[in-house]
Amino acid sequence: MLSLPPDAALLLLTLGIALIYIELNRPGSILPGALGLLATLLSIAAIANHHPALPAGILCLTAVALLALDLARPTHFLVALAATLALVLGLSRLLPGSIHLWVSVPCGILLGVGTSLLTRIARRARANKAVD
Repeated sequence: MLSLPPDAALLLLTLGIALIYIELNRPGSILPGALGLLATLLSIAAIANHHPALPAGILCLTAVALLALDLARPTHFLVALAATLALVLGLSRLLPGSIHLWVSVPCGILLGVGTSLLTRIARRARANKAVD
């Protein structure tokens, strides 16, 4: 069984998702995507071993749904802000008393704001490609 401290698991999750984003932004290099997937799966397994709180998990899934909505259609920046806030709150309460704020806040902000920025860049690129 994988036993990582909760803070390390959250940092590994953030790193894994960032590596996946790098692969999606520059496809073909394979290594960032493969390492990102491995890091993400290992961190999810480590978090699952610590028995995450259900309400915090639902809050994180709500954030993911809001970010997916932001990807699917143009939304007001408040949707991305709400998703980032939900992600920060969900990550900070995911393992009660185990994840420190100095870890959960930067990870949530990085994932929320980073995802929002990348979706806006992707939407602009699709719009520019349709014009050509």
